[in-house]
Amino acid sequence: MTTEQKGTDNQSAADAPVAKPVKAKAAKEKAPASSAQRSSPHPLSWINLVLMLGLFALAAYAGWLSWAQQQNTAAELAVLRDRVDQAQNNAAALSAKEAELLAQAKALNEQSAQLQEQVAHNTDRLGKLPGAERQDWLLAEAEYLLRMANQRLQLERDWDGALSMLQAADNVLTETRNPRLNPVRATLAKEMLALRTAPAIDLTGAVLRVQALQEQITQLPWIPDRLIAEQPATEAEVPAADGDETWYWQLWNSVSTSLQGMIRIRERSAPVAAPLTPDQQYYLQQNMHLMLEQAQVALLRQQADLYQHSLKRVGGWLQDYLIVDDERTRAVSNALQELQQWNVAPALPDISRSLQQLQTLVEQQRRGTVAPKAVGAEDAA
Repeated sequence: MTTEQKGTDNQSAADAPVAKPVKAKAAKEKAPASSAQRSSPHPLSWINLVLMLGLFALAAYAGWLSWAQQQNTAAELAVLRDRVDQAQNNAAALSAKEAELLAQAKALNEQSAQLQEQVAHNTDRLGKLPGAERQDWLLAEAEYLLRMANQRLQLERDWDGALSMLQAADNVLTETRNPRLNPVRATLAKEMLALRTAPAIDLTGAVLRVQALQEQITQLPWIPDRLIAEQPATEAEVPAADGDETWYWQLWNSVSTSLQGMIRIRERSAPVAAPLTPDQQYYLQQNMHLMLEQAQVALLRQQADLYQHSLKRVGGWLQDYLIVDDERTRAVSNALQELQQWNVAPALPDISRSLQQLQTLVEQQRRGTVAPKAVGAEDAA
């Protein structure tokens, strides 16, 4: 390297530190101007920010309201579906119970018919046996009739059938002409009197009347129908103006008549229930149908408590949600009160004592402990 080049490099190195302070000073002078511009934003930017925040808040509130309404609607739909499912399940259960009871009654009737045929067949065969005595098979027939009377009364609660069988058994015992059977006949007389004095139950008529009430439920007047404006008074109800009256009396009569037509006062001791919506009316009608079906099942089973409870529930709904001073409502209410007065499960008299006495006498006669009187002489006489 030459001496001139070294001198040139030294001079450039000496001049470089002198340029840096000049650039730093220029940067310091520009910095305050830029910071002053950033520290003073435009007022419209604040307004835009506030409007955007307000719009975000309104959108969030609207979204929350929509979500809450959807939740309420879903809850109401779930409740309605549960009620409909429950009503359908109750109706299906009641129908199944009624079918089961009808099947049991049919089976009992068939069994009774088979037993009667068997008795007739056995009686015929006993009469044809060469060694059978007439009194023996008469006693067997009387015992069977007494047993059937007890079964008919206890299982089927057939008062008339049990009474007829007791009378038939008494006639059979009369044919035996055996004085030793007089205590049995005396007990039979008391049992037949107990059956005659017991209250009769018309189950078929009661079931048909309950079914007639079910058909009238949909035609009953509900409270919302009463809130509609009533029919105006007819011309016969408006007093005719007297031509001899002065003009101010005529004016007073017309004003008082108009006020009477606009204002109607009704007194009611009990609080008035709120009008029902159409959906509530439908569900209440279904509940009334179910209660009346439950009353029918209680009739067939002769369950007095369930029968009275079902009819009282229906009567309470009639008083709360229907127009009381309507002819249809009064007719249904009177029918319910009449059905409530029926004794669907009267106490059953005990008619088993005569059967026990007859069985004891027959057993003693078979063992030879009781010497029956000769019947051949009496029959010959």
